[in-house]
Parts: sequence; C-alpha cells; structure tokens
Amino acid sequence: MSVIDIELAMKHLRAESEDQDLVQSQLDGAEAAAMAYLNRSFYADQASLDAARLSAPTKRAAAVVDYDVSMLAAQAIEDSDQRSEAEADVRFIFAETLESVARAARGLVVNKAIEAACLLKLGHLYANREEVVTGTIATELPLTSKSLLAPYRIGMGV
Repeated sequence: MSVIDIELAMKHLRAESEDQDLVQSQLDGAEAAAMAYLNRSFYADQASLDAARLSAPTKRAAAVVDYDVSMLAAQAIEDSDQRSEAEADVRFIFAETLESVARAARGLVVNKAIEAACLLKLGHLYANREEVVTGTIATELPLTSKSLLAPYRIGMGV
C-alpha cells in the first residue's frame, strides 16, 4: 500500500473513479521508483519510521543466521558448478537483504517534495501507458521528479 493517499492521486490526475485500481498500481510503482532513486525508504509518519528503524538490528541478525545456514547447505553440494552457483545465490540474497534493511534504517518521513515527485511520476505513468509514443515530441521539464528528490538522495541509488 502506498504512502500517498489515493484520493490525492486521483485528484492530481483528474481521474475517474473506475480508474482507481490502475492509479493505485501506478502510484505504488511511482513510490517504489522514488525509493529506489533515493536509496532509502519513506514512511507516512514518524511512528512508522521509528518502527522500521527499531526492527533493523533484528532483521540484520536474522539475515546473518540465514546466510550461515544457507551457506553451509550450499557448501554441502557435491557438484562444484552447482555449489558455486548456490554460494553465489546465497551471497546475492544476503546482500539484497542487508540493502533492504539499510534502506529502511536510513528512511525518512514523506514530505511535500517527495509527494510532489511521486505525483509527477504518477502523472507520467498515467498519461503514457505505452513505452513508445509516435508522432509527438517529448521534452523533460526542468523541474522533474529527480530535481525534487535529489536533496534527500543518499548513496548512488539506482
């Protein structure tokens, strides 16, 4: 479920009520893209952010235990090619889990700039429902969603 209220998104798009499922799906995608760009999660309120931060150490510890158990199982595979692939998979899953925990721990409460960036992205997704547009000229506006998100971005992001 998204952080931004669906009613605000519907108003922003001037969408009809029968489009609400589509708008919700695209809003979820816009928020996910913004979080990926920021390399951090955002939350509806301080309580949600605090809960995510408090759970980070437990999730990290569980990831280490899962890694150790999975790596032992992978190392028990006799075929060297399969063992190497299994070990690589274990390392990949471990790295992704730690990244996810870090994004949550470094999260922030959604603000008006992030909300506006997500709504801009949503507007683009809603207006351009195909990957290719023919017969038109497209220009990126100078105040894009990236400009709104940039001050809150950490690390390299996506």
